[in-house]
Amino acid sequence: MKNIKSKKVLSLALVFIMLAGILGGCNKTPEESRKNSEAKNLSSEEKVATKDEAGSHKVLDHAGHEVEVPNKIEKIVIDQVPILSTYMAYNEGKAPYIVGYAGSLKQVISDTVLKDMAPELLDATNTVQGQSDINVEEIIKLKPDVIFYNAKNQDRYEKLSKTGVPCIGFVTMGADTPADPINRYGEWLKLLEDVFDEKGKMDDFLKAGDDIVKDVEERIAKVPDEKRPSGMILWKYQEGTPIVAGKGTFGDFWLKRLKVNNVAGEAKGYANVNVEQIYSWKPDIFYLDGPGLLNIKTEDVYNNSVEGFDFSNLKSVKDKRVYNSKLGMWNWLTPNPDAPLVLAWLASETYPEAFKDYDLNKVIKDYYQKWYNYELTDEQIEDMFNI
Repeated sequence: MKNIKSKKVLSLALVFIMLAGILGGCNKTPEESRKNSEAKNLSSEEKVATKDEAGSHKVLDHAGHEVEVPNKIEKIVIDQVPILSTYMAYNEGKAPYIVGYAGSLKQVISDTVLKDMAPELLDATNTVQGQSDINVEEIIKLKPDVIFYNAKNQDRYEKLSKTGVPCIGFVTMGADTPADPINRYGEWLKLLEDVFDEKGKMDDFLKAGDDIVKDVEERIAKVPDEKRPSGMILWKYQEGTPIVAGKGTFGDFWLKRLKVNNVAGEAKGYANVNVEQIYSWKPDIFYLDGPGLLNIKTEDVYNNSVEGFDFSNLKSVKDKRVYNSKLGMWNWLTPNPDAPLVLAWLASETYPEAFKDYDLNKVIKDYYQKWYNYELTDEQIEDMFNI
């Protein structure tokens, strides 16, 4: 009997202890419970972050190199490859971690909306001035965690790799995939996802761009064949020699997207031609590659003020169908995150009737607001187009 009574007493004691514990927990305020839960979760997240940041991961870049990069990247140098605007799109309109980049890119920045979106870029160190000049010593001083460079420039890679810093190659032209600017900036964004180990981060952004492109291309498809013009892009004009966007160039792919016959397509790559050759091609539309590459503006063509090039007899000039490339996040005829907007702009100029109800300004404003977290003013849009 004593044993039974003892067991009953012990059982009752355990029940009281359990009830006390439960009631004690119930006496905690919801705020205290939430803080305790958050503390546990935060502690767990911090442990994961610490583990990740201490390590590294491998990335297969566009040069075919398997590169080991640190998980924690806080200093970046960008060499002579035009991915700065794409990098900013990756970071929602910001430019974190950039400690140095090619000086020739700085001039383009000063002419674009980037100077307003990320003015700190103008204070970054120049690591290289031109296509062949490079300051390896300056790069080493900056102690970057990673260097971005042009994947097809082997000489550049050999020099940069001597720094001991992981070098990630981003392809421009001459790759296994076509040099379509719309596809290319998507490839750059996907490689950035690999570098920062953030798979799928840009999927929604790319989907939004695809939707704009789809809408534009559906409108173009409805234009009758007989109303589709011929055209060409003047890429550069150096010492009296025109350089045109021939087959396989970024410009060639823009014209393909527009269903415009590239009369310079018989040339391969960026080709030197003479003025007489352009006369013989008789393009219906004459596109100028614009700031950063070409210092000739539409008004220069119409005023016939370019030394060594008489534009006055060109059909496109007589018909007032000369268009200057614009500057948004970057020169619009090179791969850049504005690429869907570029196609919309080019199509609006090429087929004004098919796009008479297309509110290009609104499309641009909405795109910048949503994806770059930047509210463009009417004056800034006017600056983009008043070139």
